[in-house]
Amino acid sequence: MDDIKNHEDIERTPLRPDRIQSFLHLFLGVIFFLGALILCSSLSILICSYIVYGDSRGLSQAAILINDMKKQPFVLNLFVFISSTLPLLLSAILTTRFIKARTQDYLLLNLPLNIKWFLFSILFVLVCMPLMGFMLNLNDLIDFGRWPDLYAWLQQKEIESNQIYESLIGNRSTTSFVTCLLFMAFLPALAEEVFFRGFLMNIFNGIFNNMHVSILTTAFIFSAMHLQFMKFIPMFFLAAVFGYAAYWTGSILTSIVAHFINNSLAVIQLFYFSDGDYSKSLEQSQSLSLPVNLAFIAGAIVLFIYIQRKSSIKTSRFYG
Repeated sequence: MDDIKNHEDIERTPLRPDRIQSFLHLFLGVIFFLGALILCSSLSILICSYIVYGDSRGLSQAAILINDMKKQPFVLNLFVFISSTLPLLLSAILTTRFIKARTQDYLLLNLPLNIKWFLFSILFVLVCMPLMGFMLNLNDLIDFGRWPDLYAWLQQKEIESNQIYESLIGNRSTTSFVTCLLFMAFLPALAEEVFFRGFLMNIFNGIFNNMHVSILTTAFIFSAMHLQFMKFIPMFFLAAVFGYAAYWTGSILTSIVAHFINNSLAVIQLFYFSDGDYSKSLEQSQSLSLPVNLAFIAGAIVLFIYIQRKSSIKTSRFYG
């Protein structure tokens, strides 16, 4: 529909897309994401090359650049943000602008519709967070050894990923702590929630017309895109928790806050409880006893059932 205001065409896409529109929006989102990923990856190499070397080394020297940036945590944080985090944010915003949707409404960047369900949703997330170690134990039950080549590749990727996390921490000074809260906690929480819970979850809801399927599908893609399959189950679980937090409150600001809290606690653990050793922090997360884990599981189930049944706003922004 076209509205005329001040002699200006301000055609807007409906807030919730139907199935055909959703497939189109998904296709456009993928195109914009791939384009933003290529552009931002190249840009990050150029910018960080100039910072580290004083000149541009080009794409062929990316591996060497990343290794050298491990000695400069701030530059490495900047590199990860531009190359990995920024494309998520850009692709979601560019797609909504291209389809002439109102970005704030389409991506659910409004305030939570009810403070009560916002607080209950955050409580649900906090109860679920200690279960990450339990989920990691479940992931360890997968016998990747049946596929030796795949297992070796996964282990190598895991080692490389852990080294990057440790390098991002730097010397664990106050300045590096604040930097990590910004680049490792807040900005990823913002970009990932805008893209996954704001953009993809809305699109899949239009395709499936089922909020639960949408949340779980988005959580699967969230976990798969991180390419950390040795932690696939805990990442999938946490993504689903964030999805329900957004669903129950009609706003991804809830999941952004929840995601930021989770990331901040991980940064604090790395800085002050595991001496910057990422493997050690994972071991610490698996230290809860079975009775404690069962208590948290029971608490999470009770909260889930209560909020799912009682929240009066959970369907006001999404399909039922």
